[in-house]
Amino acid sequence: MLDKDNKYYSDKLVNEALKQEPGWFLKDNFADLVAEKAGRNFAWTQYIREFAIYLAAIIGIFVVTAVMALIWFENDWKIWSDFLISNIWLVAGINILALFILFADRVLLRYFLYRAESKKDFAG
Repeated sequence: MLDKDNKYYSDKLVNEALKQEPGWFLKDNFADLVAEKAGRNFAWTQYIREFAIYLAAIIGIFVVTAVMALIWFENDWKIWSDFLISNIWLVAGINILALFILFADRVLLRYFLYRAESKKDFAG
């Protein structure tokens, strides 16, 4: 527990510190810079989070479709795995291209448009 004298002493120190000049000064546009950085950080995390949601939804739809095909249509997993292994470079290339397009559309394009808009707003 805090001692009453210690509590009053810390309050006294804080009050004295707040009454004195800090000895340093912030730029005139400091608040604008902080707001711009916070907005950029929020936008970046929001776009990454949205990309992750889209990616999870697409993977989920793919998994459900594959399970339905395996169970309901009685497809053989061995045939699918042989096809995927024999065409690994094509399948990997298509998946990487699709992932890049999704990332560019959901994250990069939106972020750069936000950044250009925010620079235009701060410029004039």
